[in-house]
Amino acid sequence: MFAEERPSLLPLPLEPFRYYQYGERTVHLDGCVEVDAAYYGAPPGWIGRRVRVQWDSHRVRLLHPATGELLREHLRQARGGRRMKDEDRPKQTPPSTVHLLLRAGRAGKNIAAICHGMYDREGEACLRRIFGMLSLAKRFGAARVDDASEAILEMGLCDYHQVRRFLERQPKFPLTLRQVDPLIRQLTLYREVIERKTKEND
Repeated sequence: MFAEERPSLLPLPLEPFRYYQYGERTVHLDGCVEVDAAYYGAPPGWIGRRVRVQWDSHRVRLLHPATGELLREHLRQARGGRRMKDEDRPKQTPPSTVHLLLRAGRAGKNIAAICHGMYDREGEACLRRIFGMLSLAKRFGAARVDDASEAILEMGLCDYHQVRRFLERQPKFPLTLRQVDPLIRQLTLYREVIERKTKEND
């Protein structure tokens, strides 16, 4: 029987049948959805909308929620990775991003410098980290995060993760003691007081 069927058989496929996982995701402000801590770009016009997502160990597919039409297919990325087609990248800064950068500016001068530095370097890919900077300002207080941002900038660095690690390793009192401050007198005045008191005691 096998000999009779053999001429009609086709060769086995080169790769096994794909078993996808399924879910729904909201397209974030940076134009991406998140799957296992990696980020995959959706077509323009989908920010804030829900899409269906299929993924396996090799590919991630974004599907129209109503029709099932394939919107985008990407190669699977490692955690923290990002994949977006060049034609999906915005040609100018979206209004939502401008508003986000303005919020960073109101939080503090150095916070804004970190956020603008990340955006100038990476574009929309850094929006989640800008949100992270604003979350740090809520968690630790804007003044403290601004001080930490200043310290990071002075080291020649410019990233959310560095600011967060700096804050988490510091005690809860102010990070820097500035010499120029209305509440801090010149050190020479303290020295003169100490010398005078020492002479009086002698």
